[in-house]
Amino acid sequence: MLNCVKINRENIIKNLKRIRNMTPLICVVKDDAYGLGIENILPVLYNEGERYYAVAFFEEASEIRKMYEDVNIIILNYTEEEKLHEAVKDKIEVSVFSMLQLHRYIEILGDKIPELGIHIKFNTGMNRLGFDIEETPELCRIISENNLQVKSVFSHISNSENIENTEKQLEKFENITNLLKKHEINYGFRHISASPALFQYTGKYNFDFSRVGMAIYGLEPLSKDTGLEKCISIESKIINIKNVKKGEYISYGENNRLEKDTAVGIIPMGYAQGIQMQIENKGAYALINGKKAPVIGEVCMDMLLLDISGIENVNLLDSVVLLGKSGNEEITLRDISKWTSTIQDDIITKISKKIKRIITQGELWKK
Repeated sequence: MLNCVKINRENIIKNLKRIRNMTPLICVVKDDAYGLGIENILPVLYNEGERYYAVAFFEEASEIRKMYEDVNIIILNYTEEEKLHEAVKDKIEVSVFSMLQLHRYIEILGDKIPELGIHIKFNTGMNRLGFDIEETPELCRIISENNLQVKSVFSHISNSENIENTEKQLEKFENITNLLKKHEINYGFRHISASPALFQYTGKYNFDFSRVGMAIYGLEPLSKDTGLEKCISIESKIINIKNVKKGEYISYGENNRLEKDTAVGIIPMGYAQGIQMQIENKGAYALINGKKAPVIGEVCMDMLLLDISGIENVNLLDSVVLLGKSGNEEITLRDISKWTSTIQDDIITKISKKIKRIITQGELWKK
């Protein structure tokens, strides 16, 4: 196996237990559990007693339902009309966030609409999805007339580290829930916090549940360090070594002329495997034998070139760490975020699904 993603089960469980001490949670496993594989992550969470999950799309919800019959599943994105009857049959809960969507669902399901578990999303300031507060009275009328089964009401914080704007969103959310109470609308629970708000406000705005994804997997949800356990390592292998003379070019184009004689190590990971081209000329490096191997040249579709000149005893098929620890050195998702000018979620969800994910028992990232 030339490339792999290793997932530390022990550290996921540590993060999960820490989060559970802060809030009841809905585990967010959308987009194939942040690229780690639902088939890998869900058994870990299920065996730890978690029974509420959130996904992005119906196909993910259906996959989970085939794995476990005794869990609740929320679809956070739009559920296509042709999937609604199946959602009712399989007890898959859907999010509703606009009048047009709600009217379509009522029209399609007819008398069966009360059987569909619905989570009503409100827009409190992100202006992406959700009913506006001005729509609440009409929404309440529709809920009552159609005997809708409202599992929860929720919203989403746009920037948890902007305290002033967060307070405004929370005030609006509370005003909305007061309106629902005034119109005698019954619902199961409220939730607004995701990982960033949970750690920024340490439980102040948890309401009944928090939706937590990235923090479970060790992705830092804030600009400051929250001390979460790191859970993901990405590794490759040296497939070739070239000794290239000063003045020669490497990789594509003519912008990568060597200023010194260089030992070049090639690994079989490129942009098709999820290595983002933004790392070029950003000081990015990999780790080999506990030493830094700078990225040089243009990122290729299936290969990456490394300067291994300063590393002794590099051999064919030696391990190369792209995320994780090697000796006393480490590369974190924050490091890669800096090199690529993107966020941690973007990095791990872009790692090709063709690269095998391996669950380990805890030997990675030990302190």
